[in-house]
Amino acid sequence: MNKIRNLKSLQAVVCVIFLVVLPACSQTPLATMTATAALIPTESPTNTVTPVPTNTNTPEPTPIPGVQVYPVSSLGNSNPWLPLEEGNIPMVVYYAFNVQKAPFNNVLVRQAFAAAIDREQIAEEAAGFKFQNVTPATSLTPPQTLGRDLYGVVGMPFNPSKAKDLLQQAGYSSGASFPSFTLVVSTRGEASPGAHYRIAETVVGMWEANLGVKAEIEVIGDFGAYNDRLRTNTPSIYVIGWGADFNDPDNFLNVLFHSNTDMNTGHFSNPEFDNLVDKAASLNDPEERQLLYIEAEKILTEQEASVIPLYHTLFYRVR
Repeated sequence: MNKIRNLKSLQAVVCVIFLVVLPACSQTPLATMTATAALIPTESPTNTVTPVPTNTNTPEPTPIPGVQVYPVSSLGNSNPWLPLEEGNIPMVVYYAFNVQKAPFNNVLVRQAFAAAIDREQIAEEAAGFKFQNVTPATSLTPPQTLGRDLYGVVGMPFNPSKAKDLLQQAGYSSGASFPSFTLVVSTRGEASPGAHYRIAETVVGMWEANLGVKAEIEVIGDFGAYNDRLRTNTPSIYVIGWGADFNDPDNFLNVLFHSNTDMNTGHFSNPEFDNLVDKAASLNDPEERQLLYIEAEKILTEQEASVIPLYHTLFYRVR
């Protein structure tokens, strides 16, 4: 009897447990109640997305034109930015246009005449006339002053076919239709007698060969008379040799070509050029100054082509 009583008690407990558990189990479909399901978390884990780095291509700095002569760190924070050594004075020899006088009041004509000159041949001739440390030039400021050599990358490099095209764009279908003009040179500032005249002969020959134009050459022997001519009756095109008074680009670009300078005998005038050289003169940072002077060179020797740089050399004392 005791066994029967105990069995009934056990059945009662099982029934109670069954009644308690059954409602809870009824909330979940029976098919999902597996051992594996019991291990699955009740909430889905948060998906963590690894961000993909944005491709931010940093633009490369614009390369500075030309070839470095001095590192910019060696240039001073003042004007002048380099010392001037006796016996090693940078100099440029160039042809200047009178930009107010036809036919060279047309920028296309000036560009054509510049592109028709082989500066390397001219530099070789100048070296033969005892000029020292001669290098061909397409920009004005000597490399020993600017700190960079801009030959061939700033200015109007030698390009005969382009020269002919430019002259045609200027309205001259052939060299025969181009008006006569005279290249004026001085005997002062020559390393050997007759150098400027002999080089002028070579240049005139290049203009005839590459453009079909003819030119006369006038020589003024007295330097005072030559300067008077430039100031009172400026020729259409003439030679200038300029050695540094102080070793800074300001002594070349500002002193010779600013609209307000008396040295600007060719009457070149460009507000952007003036602003560049004025700003450069007011700064102390040589890197900023150098970039501004290079932009000014582009205007002077390329965009406006108001001068034709021939070669860079060293200044010498005329006895």
